[in-house]
Amino acid sequence: MTWKCIRWALLLGYLSAMAYFAFRPFRRVPGCRYPPARVERGDGGLRFFAGAALEDREGGSNLRKAFRNADCISVEVLLKAGSLEQGGPARIISYSRDTMSRNFMLGQEGNGLVFRLRTTRTDHNGMCPELLVPGVFSTNRFQHLVVVYDGASERLYVDGKLRPRHIALTGGFGEWGRNHRLVLGDEVPGGRVWNGTIRRFAIYDRALGADEIAALQGGTAVGGAVVERDFQGLESGELGGLEPLEYRNLFVSTDRAAYSLKDCLLNILGFVPLPFFVFPLFSPQVRRMRTWVAAVAIPLLLGGMISGFIEWVQRQLDGRVPCALDLAYNLLGTLTGCLLLWVVVSIRRRGTERRRTIA
Repeated sequence: MTWKCIRWALLLGYLSAMAYFAFRPFRRVPGCRYPPARVERGDGGLRFFAGAALEDREGGSNLRKAFRNADCISVEVLLKAGSLEQGGPARIISYSRDTMSRNFMLGQEGNGLVFRLRTTRTDHNGMCPELLVPGVFSTNRFQHLVVVYDGASERLYVDGKLRPRHIALTGGFGEWGRNHRLVLGDEVPGGRVWNGTIRRFAIYDRALGADEIAALQGGTAVGGAVVERDFQGLESGELGGLEPLEYRNLFVSTDRAAYSLKDCLLNILGFVPLPFFVFPLFSPQVRRMRTWVAAVAIPLLLGGMISGFIEWVQRQLDGRVPCALDLAYNLLGTLTGCLLLWVVVSIRRRGTERRRTIA
């Protein structure tokens, strides 16, 4: 009886450790988890509330084509923040796969602006380095913002004036993800909602000059935008060519950034011990007569159920993103553990039979 309790305690301890690493948040953020898109027309543009997000599918497709061989970018937006208490950062414009992989993102952190850009010299999230400019946003008026990357540095213009804060950055866009989505007001998996109004935005595959930015600030178009959306004067029911975001979860990614050798190995190794904790719980008769059931079939089924439950729970958590690739890694780890257990059981059984023969 004591050994049985110890075996159950070991299994529960193992499952508790797995739950801790699977469900601990990367970073909790305020706002709804998976809200429906809710956007209103007003104040001369589209008003995004906490719980609203729109996707520009045509614009995202155009970006993939235009920036395939580009090495400069300018992001322009005319907006008014709805609150200075937003964080995460809250996503104003995001061209990303999830919270850990993006091509670029323009966001708000309090009253500061955050711009992350993925180049061949940064990580897949564009955070090392990232442009952080404090004291930018206002809730009392519309602001004209332009972030420019010219292949050597990132800088920000606010209402036509250059801010002194900038960062040195090099590299092209040859490693941009292929399955990223262009979204306003949030990010594909959800949890980074933004509150405010956007009147227009545009993305250029070149570094805009100070004279061009001044012209845009004055309301004069400069042309050549890869993506350009103007929401001023929209009729009721129009979204300016955008669509309500369909929150995507539990997907198989084709982006190279989605593959991490460390993450792959951890997902595999984490499930290898599972069969060794499950097998001793069966009666000696079952272990002898139905070895393949106790050592392979049931542990493999249990591993799939546990992995599926983990991915489902991660879908409900802010800051966590489920992925079907993890299911494959977990099942591979469970199967590896089953095969190792089968070898150990077979060796022990042969040793026992040999001792009986000698006796």
